Amino acid sequence: MPKSHSSRPPAKKHLYLKKANNDLVSHCTCEDAPITFPPQMDCPWCGCGWLFCCANCRKAFTFAVAVEVNETWEATARRDLSNRSPDFKATDEDIAAWIEAMQELCGELEVGQDYVYLDGWFIPCDTEEISIEGMHSYHELACVPQVVALQDKTILEEVLGNQDYWTENEVPQDEDEEHDEFADDDEEDEEDEDR
Repeated sequence: MPKSHSSRPPAKKHLYLKKANNDLVSHCTCEDAPITFPPQMDCPWCGCGWLFCCANCRKAFTFAVAVEVNETWEATARRDLSNRSPDFKATDEDIAAWIEAMQELCGELEVGQDYVYLDGWFIPCDTEEISIEGMHSYHELACVPQVVALQDKTILEEVLGNQDYWTENEVPQDEDEEHDEFADDDEEDEEDEDR
């Protein structure tokens, strides 16, 4: 009887991103610097929306390159998650969610290609135009800003580090999320009335 696909051992190699160089912004000094899961918060102009972070030292850098790593996705996830903090203990669910999300983010990587991070997307450095809905904002750009910044740093102030740019282009909150927030408030009000 043939084995089912689910009993296959996990792939021992996959494409992933690691620091390509120290150009533009790089606080990471690690020789081998694989990226973390994007730790973007609600202030992407601070750098969390346009810089990678090293899975080892947790410091930021701008450019990453796609490489084949000789480990399973689970090993990559465990390394990243275990380096979050000494007190963080990843559950099987944490690892599975990390793998699913990161496999989607890395799905179109090409070995040897350089990338930047922008608002939830890994963007090839040779991209001519960017038109994306990011985690925080919409982006319609005629260039890769990090690449342009190598020659003209004003784009850091005008776009990447500009809070007004990010907030003026912010993706509206999902109506379902808004209703859920109000539903939670209504439930709390009802509980208060019952007391």
